[in-house]
Amino acid sequence: MINVSKRLEVNPAGEVKLTRAQVWDGLVQKARNPIGYVKPMESCTLVEEAEGGSPFIREVRLHGETLQELITLFPQERVEFVRLSGGARGIIKNIIEEENGTLYLRFIFTFSLEGVKAGSAEEKVFADGMENSYCEAVNTTLGKIRAQSVA
Repeated sequence: MINVSKRLEVNPAGEVKLTRAQVWDGLVQKARNPIGYVKPMESCTLVEEAEGGSPFIREVRLHGETLQELITLFPQERVEFVRLSGGARGIIKNIIEEENGTLYLRFIFTFSLEGVKAGSAEEKVFADGMENSYCEAVNTTLGKIRAQSVA
């Protein structure tokens, strides 16, 4: 089982300041269509959507693999992605946090890999790659939100 949690400051010195509402809007946009937010995402199609917009199921092509995710929106707080298919199954959470007036974006993922022994070198390589990809995706997301806020 792979468990990773990382927290990044939303408004580091020198960056355009974002509000919680702006970060939330960006997370919703990324959940509905991750193209441009998550570089390895090749395509995304909404498959099914509940009345009111949450939860919904999307089908994405990621690293050449087609998979489905159930996405639930918890307004102004977090987005949860449950991987329903593919070789890596689990849950990803994007959480907006605030501590002493400082805004953060945390991502957590908990995954198991089909056919890979827990604690193995192969699992470690996958976890490291996923952690790097998610840090990059969070930074890309915040960058896109900043660009939209000044446009």
